[in-house]
Amino acid sequence: MKSLLLSFSALLVLISFSSCANGKQLQEDPPKSVQQAYYTTWIGGVKGAGSGYNLFIPVDKDSKIVMDTVYFRGKKGVLEKVASEEGLYVARFKSPAEPRDMVMHADPKMEYGNRPPEIIEDLPFELAEGEAVVRYTKNGKEKYFRIKNIQKKDSGEVKLKNPENIRH
Repeated sequence: MKSLLLSFSALLVLISFSSCANGKQLQEDPPKSVQQAYYTTWIGGVKGAGSGYNLFIPVDKDSKIVMDTVYFRGKKGVLEKVASEEGLYVARFKSPAEPRDMVMHADPKMEYGNRPPEIIEDLPFELAEGEAVVRYTKNGKEKYFRIKNIQKKDSGEVKLKNPENIRH
C-alpha cells in the first residue's frame, strides 16, 4: 500500500511539473485578423544618428487582439500602435552603434563617459530568416504566434499619414 501511494505521489508531481514547463504555447499560424507583416530599413541623416529597421504588422480594424512584444532578427522589440494608421503596429529596432574606445585608467574619474557593453538577450524562440514571434493578449489571455515570410519594403513604398517623427 505504501509503494502504491508513493508511486501515485510521484506521478502526480511529474504531471504537475510537465504542465508548468509548457508556459509559452506558440501558435504556428497568426490569428485571422493579422495581415502580412513587412519591414523597412532606415539610416539617420547625420553622423552618429545611427540606423535600424522598423517592423510593421497590420491587423483588421475591428480586431480584439492587443499586441505588445515581438521577437525579430535576434532582438526583442516593443510593438506600438501607429496613431495615424488604425490597425497598424510598429516595432522600432536600432542597430548597434559603432564601438568606441574604452578608457581604462587607475583613476576612475578618467573612465567617465565609457558606455556599458550592450547586453544581448537570449530569445525564447528559434527563428528562421524572415520570421517573427509576437506576444499578444486576447480576452485577457497571453498568447504567442509566429509570422512567416516577412518581406522587406523600400521606405518609399510605405506611406504613413501624418507621421509624427518627420518635420518639413
